[in-house]
Amino acid sequence: MTLFSEARIRLGCISLVLSVLLVPNLVLAASNDDVDQLFEVDPGGTLIVNSDAGPIEVVTWGRNEVRVRIRNTNGYTLDVSKEGNDVVVLADRERSLFRLGGSNIRFDITVPEQFNVDLDTGGGHIIVPDLQGFVRADTSGGAIQIGRIVGHVDVDTSGGRIEIDDVDGNVTANTSGGRISIADVTGDVSADTSGGSITIGNVGGDIFADTSGGNIDVGEGGGRVELDTSGGTIRAGWALGPIIADTSGGNIYLEGSAQSVEADTSGGNIVIERSHGSVYADTSGGSITIRDSRGPIRADTSGGRVDAELAAFDGGRDASIQLESSGGDITVRIPAAHAASIVADLEVSRYARDNYRIYTDFPLVIQDDSSGNIVGRGDINGGGDRIYLGTHNSDIHIIRVE
Repeated sequence: MTLFSEARIRLGCISLVLSVLLVPNLVLAASNDDVDQLFEVDPGGTLIVNSDAGPIEVVTWGRNEVRVRIRNTNGYTLDVSKEGNDVVVLADRERSLFRLGGSNIRFDITVPEQFNVDLDTGGGHIIVPDLQGFVRADTSGGAIQIGRIVGHVDVDTSGGRIEIDDVDGNVTANTSGGRISIADVTGDVSADTSGGSITIGNVGGDIFADTSGGNIDVGEGGGRVELDTSGGTIRAGWALGPIIADTSGGNIYLEGSAQSVEADTSGGNIVIERSHGSVYADTSGGSITIRDSRGPIRADTSGGRVDAELAAFDGGRDASIQLESSGGDITVRIPAAHAASIVADLEVSRYARDNYRIYTDFPLVIQDDSSGNIVGRGDINGGGDRIYLGTHNSDIHIIRVE
């Protein structure tokens, strides 16, 4: 063999290797064609979708079949199969050096009305219609919209809003960048967002809602209710369990609880309409209003009035009251037959402009102390639960309720 012939053979081998490297679809690559496949199933199976990217939209029909349609599949390796009574869809983006661009892959899937869905995408919105079955949906970059569901719902997105209709089951919803809206739920609800409001309807179980930047508005709760926001107003309906509401920058409005209420805000008013148990309310910049509470009651504000009402009830429980303000009127409404020991401290500055007083419907001994402050003390109905009232440069009103 001549030297020239040997060189030609080596060059041909090199060309063949380069040809393989420069054609990424040659081995284990997905076809450019769209996918449209139909699978016979029984009700109660599960649709499983796991994709590196792409929106997922699910619809239902009255047939015991699952139809999988995938568009813009170029650049993906696909595996669509039936495993038992489940339909599994896997879509992996090719990692070839020669496929650096994005893809517009999308999934449109039809399932029976009684079917479960387990959906996961690395980038796109997820839509699920009314369904009898559990729903799990996870996306790294899109909104999630869920219809009426008979079953548990667990959804998570790193960058979009979440909307969920009525659910007969439990709900867990988490997003790092959007609002959460959930309608009525028969079970428990847990909702968490780092950047949006949370709205929840009536809930049969417990409610846990947390946001770092928005309002929280929930309906009635059948169990424990815990609400926390770093920048918004909190509103909640009546709860059968205890309520805990905390905000760093808004008002709190609560219908109340069959057990206990705890409300704390650093910059707003607090209104509590009713409580069958203890009430604790604290604000650094607003007024506090508490109605129809069986006590005990603790309320403290650094910049507003306090108005609290003790409801009439049969004895045998702690109904003590402690109301304090650094700069607002204090009003307490006490049932006429309630047995209590009252202490009212009214601190008056030396150069106070108004003639502040303690006004009372009960017989108390009211006098000035050596510092010019006004003090009222006395037992009503023989004495009993301790009632302490304290404020600065404001009036105190002790009102008897028949």
